[in-house]
Amino acid sequence: MIPNSALSKVWVRKILLSIGWIWRRCMFRTTFIAVSGSVGKSTCKELIGEVLGSQFPTVRTLGNENHFRGVTRSLLRVLPWHKYAVIEIGLDGPGQMAAFANVVRPDIAVWVNVARTHTMNFRNLETTAQEKAKLVESLRPGGVAVLNDDNPYIAAYQPPAHVRTIYYGSTERSSFRPSRIGGHWPERLSLCVSAQGEEVPVSTRFVGDHWVPSILPAFVVGKLCGLSLESAASAISKYEPLPMRMSPVVLPNGATLLRDELNGSVDSLAAALRVMEHAKATRKMIVFTDVADSKEKPRKRLRDMGTKVAGIADAAIFLGEHSEHAVKAAIAAGMRADQIWSYYNVEEVALRLRAELRAGDLVLLRGRTCDHLARLYLGMTRDVTCWKNTCDKSVKGGVKPDHWGGEKVDHSTGWRCLSLKELRGWLERRPATRVAGRVLGRSGSRPRNLAPRVEGGDYERGLAGRFCLLSLSR
Repeated sequence: MIPNSALSKVWVRKILLSIGWIWRRCMFRTTFIAVSGSVGKSTCKELIGEVLGSQFPTVRTLGNENHFRGVTRSLLRVLPWHKYAVIEIGLDGPGQMAAFANVVRPDIAVWVNVARTHTMNFRNLETTAQEKAKLVESLRPGGVAVLNDDNPYIAAYQPPAHVRTIYYGSTERSSFRPSRIGGHWPERLSLCVSAQGEEVPVSTRFVGDHWVPSILPAFVVGKLCGLSLESAASAISKYEPLPMRMSPVVLPNGATLLRDELNGSVDSLAAALRVMEHAKATRKMIVFTDVADSKEKPRKRLRDMGTKVAGIADAAIFLGEHSEHAVKAAIAAGMRADQIWSYYNVEEVALRLRAELRAGDLVLLRGRTCDHLARLYLGMTRDVTCWKNTCDKSVKGGVKPDHWGGEKVDHSTGWRCLSLKELRGWLERRPATRVAGRVLGRSGSRPRNLAPRVEGGDYERGLAGRFCLLSLSR
């Protein structure tokens, strides 16, 4: 039997898509551009919107609101006087693209890439490619597909015969090609774009050459809509990167944070490390928690990360349950032991950064969405009152959730969710703390009173791998 909550979710999604479907059919004078891909699609959507918006009334998806509610909201923001609408489509499971494509009914479909994301639902990259290809297959006769020919899964795809296809990339069949790509930190990304016998130089505000597949579609779509390459280059040169996507921020102490903590996909990690490897700075530091969508065991991927960091950075901070494995691997690879740290708590990392950073430092802030490493940046400029290691609150547009500073949550007297290792460290630092709480099993088993075990010093026996919900007071 399907739970009522699941049925409600299904019906809500159907209603949302139905509303979007009706409104989309009313906007028959507007040209719709749909953008999808595993990573980089939000930036691609923003750049297309910037290019078209510089000359025409254009509306685009806000932020990364690219799922059921977001797609419907984006469609409802389209009004009759908008000439173009740029809609971002994101997926978290099979069977969704056909529904989205039917609702949006794009005139132009942009497919940025295929990478490892949502691997719990997509078994492999072939499955991901098959699902995203349905966006191209939904195009009406005469519709245009803009495809990244440098991605092997997109290059191997055969578009339908009724679709006009424009490839971009560095291959021979690509109509839009990049050349003379340069810009290692502190310089920004620069390149030349060639198309149809024309070539135009582009200076951007982006950090790293991995943004090229997200930049080129803006030139393709701009050209399709009657704009020159020069007009597209001018609009792109003024655009600042989205927050928390390799976006640089200068701190009051003169250090620079490369914030890359929004999407922890394993396939985007290599690009971030490549940026740090080629960067020029007085001292390079990496703050790292973990990656998402990796099939490797946590200990192994942390050891691998420690080895990589040793060859790139001058200092490193690892945060999380398995961080000590990264530290050992980094030291074994030749990194100085006094320049690498391991912590369980985000707050401790913030204190270390405040004490350690100085002018000229370049710090890569890399983690998963659930880690909320934005607090490390916020903690350098203001007070942060919530330092929970895990949190279900979401961050939109780089703005902290209200409970980070608005609800005045005081975790010295309130409830706090701790792992057993965190509990041990907490009690060692606060010997006078009185504890009352419950221990929760991994599968939501029946809670048990934890206070007697803690007071007797037996808080770990038989509880390995479980989580404690505690009320801590002096």
